[in-house]
Amino acid sequence: MVLLPPTSNARSQRPTATYRSPWLSALSAIALVATSCASVRAAGPDTEPVTLVVVERSIVQDQGGWQVDYRLRHEGPTEIIATPAEIQAKVEGWVSNSRIASHAVPRMSSLSVLGQSGWSGSCDVIASADEDQHCRERLVVQIWANDEPDTPPITAAKPSAGSPERPLLSLAPGAVMRVRLRFEHLHALYGDYDPLLSQRTVELHLGSAVLRDLLPMEREQYLALPKSTWPAPPEDRLDTRHFISSPDSLHLEAHVAGNEHFKFAERPVRYATKMRLKFWYLIASGTDGGCRLRMRQYKETPTYKILYEAAHEERLTRVGRWTKFERIFHTDREATSLAVEFQISDPNDTRIGEVWIDEVSLEPVLAGPAGP
Repeated sequence: MVLLPPTSNARSQRPTATYRSPWLSALSAIALVATSCASVRAAGPDTEPVTLVVVERSIVQDQGGWQVDYRLRHEGPTEIIATPAEIQAKVEGWVSNSRIASHAVPRMSSLSVLGQSGWSGSCDVIASADEDQHCRERLVVQIWANDEPDTPPITAAKPSAGSPERPLLSLAPGAVMRVRLRFEHLHALYGDYDPLLSQRTVELHLGSAVLRDLLPMEREQYLALPKSTWPAPPEDRLDTRHFISSPDSLHLEAHVAGNEHFKFAERPVRYATKMRLKFWYLIASGTDGGCRLRMRQYKETPTYKILYEAAHEERLTRVGRWTKFERIFHTDREATSLAVEFQISDPNDTRIGEVWIDEVSLEPVLAGPAGP
């Protein structure tokens, strides 16, 4: 039994679409110059500024969110020391995404993280009593006090009552540290697939040092799609006698109670997306009524419901030979998951018949590149 995986949407995939807020276009050139000069400065009243040089910065889309990684080098003459209370971050920007009607107009996102209260902070982008419309964004900050890739990030332990806070970060001159900012789009329907697009101002305080940067995140890097697929059926439902792909196939038996049907349970799908369902089937001679395919879509948000208007049912009737089935359809504009079920049709309830199913796949139909 072979379940074919969906088309890959790896980060190296060439972007399929670009969505950016028109009002941000004029700032693009400024952003490229400003971000290349980003630095962290610490200054006392009688001292020269101490600079942490941005050795490297990467901005990567992660499904419906973003991840920003910094490598920073301390080139000042004195050590930088910071307690949890002295580590703070603030990120602001007007966010939008023309793919989503509610985000067509730019809205302010203002995120703050205080070391004393943890390493994450969230804000409302669209405030609504309806959880389906409510949109939030969360910022998670991680800090490494060195440049070793396998070391864990630093964490802040709560001080005991009456005791002072201990320094959490100590950076000697010439040392390199790492900082990661993760932006999560918290929206019931769009959060996993549609990043909030913007240019963000970043202000990161590390004790007496402060990083000010401008992050260009106004273009999607790829079309985000679900990463999961259906698990293989249990072994007691597989048959090694008949298959398209070795070593087995899904087996339906009308004469065995409970084996006359099988349901591939709900798996995530992207809303309003062109999809292709494919599989092979073999109906044994003498099977009364053939086999029935049922496909249902669901909205698994706080208001869970079956999307009955998007349901589909079809009879599989060719008997005695392997037959390829293929159907192209669109997921519902509110769909978050989809299930497929196969059942032996037995209008006379004679409980006679067998069906084999193999190479089941469900994948998006992506538009090809334009031009010749």
